[in-house]
Amino acid sequence: RDIHGVLGIHEIGQYLQVWLAIGHITLSDAPDQLVWRWTASGTYTASSCYLATFPGSTTSFSWKLIWKNWAPPRVKFFHWLADQDRCWTADRLARRGLQHQPRCPLCDQAPQTTHHLLLECPFSRQTWHEILSWLRMTTTGPSHEDSLMDWWLHARQNTPTPMRKGLDSIALLTPWMIWKQRNECIFDGAQPMVHVLVSRIKDEAQQWA
Repeated sequence: RDIHGVLGIHEIGQYLQVWLAIGHITLSDAPDQLVWRWTASGTYTASSCYLATFPGSTTSFSWKLIWKNWAPPRVKFFHWLADQDRCWTADRLARRGLQHQPRCPLCDQAPQTTHHLLLECPFSRQTWHEILSWLRMTTTGPSHEDSLMDWWLHARQNTPTPMRKGLDSIALLTPWMIWKQRNECIFDGAQPMVHVLVSRIKDEAQQWA
């Protein structure tokens, strides 16, 4: 209302909107009831409430490989970040104007990205080769696949069922240890050595077993 108690144009417009909204409603003597819009029956369920919190979301085919396993939580979390390309490699740091080492600290041959670090780096590929040979896996290590998960799924299809548990362990453990080696090179000034990293992975794998 304005200062004279008369409805203004804005208030009249709101009144007409309400009038149009309720014009098709027919009142009855039936008691009021709550209707849950996320189920066909109109009855609330916890599962429907959970699903209602994810409108517009997309599913990730890799979630089961990452989360439904026996790896330590920190390893699972790293893999989830790597799968989403959310690791703090040089390309991500550069986009935010943060200090970074542009070239891969393991090979010094290419820009430092998650894809290069885990799949294409010669140092990492040699590490993969040594570990898979140690386990007598017939599959080759990742190289030019679109993602680590693509390689993992392809490798599982070509691996006998009794050996898949070992493959899954290595698919989780090796990238995690490569990432730790990368951090040691950047923050501690360590020198990357394949035989040292391979030895660490073998020791950790035995602890997991």
